[in-house]
This record gives sequence, C-alpha cells and structure tokens, in this order.
Amino acid sequence: MTPPAPRPPAERTTVLLDADTVAGWRRTAPSLAQLHAAVGDLRREHPDVTVAVVADPSLKWALPDEEQAAFEDDIVTRSVVCAPAGTRDGTNAWLTAVAGAAAAHADRVVVVTDRALPDLPIARLSRVGDRFSFDLAGAAPLSPGAVPSSGSSRRRRGRR
Repeated sequence: MTPPAPRPPAERTTVLLDADTVAGWRRTAPSLAQLHAAVGDLRREHPDVTVAVVADPSLKWALPDEEQAAFEDDIVTRSVVCAPAGTRDGTNAWLTAVAGAAAAHADRVVVVTDRALPDLPIARLSRVGDRFSFDLAGAAPLSPGAVPSSGSSRRRRGRR
C-alpha cells in the first residue's frame, strides 16, 4: 500500500485590519465597540488567519470619551498597534511597511481598509445581519488608476 502524498503546508494569511476604517464603517463617528465586534466576527469567520489591528493614533481622540480609556488598554495589551508619532510619509506608508514586514512571516497579506494602498490585496467589508463579513478570498490589489498620484486617499472635510 502506498502512503498518501504529503499535503502542502496550509497557506498562512495575515489580515491587517485598519482600525480607523472598521471603527468608523458606515457610522458618523467611530466606535471602539464596533471595532471589537468586527475583530471577533473576523476571527470566527476565518479562524485560520492571523489578525493584526493597526491604527492611526488620532483615532483615540475621534472616539467617544467613554471609549478612550479602553482604546488605551487595547494599545497596552497590543490588541491594537498604532503608527508611531511623526511617521515618515504618513499612515498610508506605515501600513504599507507593516504589510511588507508581515509578508516575511505569512504567505499572504490582506488589508481591510478604505485607504488607497498600491500592490496590496484589499478585502471588502460587509455586514450580514448583525455580523461583519470579510471577503478575504476576493481580496485584490487596487488597479493602478485607482491610486491617487499624491496625497491621501481619504476625504477631508472642508476641502474640494
């Protein structure tokens, strides 16, 4: 009897979750409770992936007063990692660098964000009933024309 052929090692996927995007998804103001719920749903939906929650440190001040201490706790416990103050080229460049570092430890890196990050697979976030859903299989890099030539992809209030 011939032994079964060895199975290839499972693909290791790391998901970088942009805390700013998820906490503020379809809301007028960001919510740490929403971020926590989404992280839990991601881990239940895709238990085989590594989840890293990354944030711009200014998110703390956008949260309601009652959630700011909990955000600090998330930073201390490393549930959320913030871009260092004075990050060269801003949070977009930092997210790109984090994705590059994660790629050294995973076969695939997927980002959940509303930022324009060239060459990185971006997963779609949706809500099904009361649960968040993450389309990791359909994640794809933005087309070159979708990435702005300069500046941030995020809209700024008061600017046109």
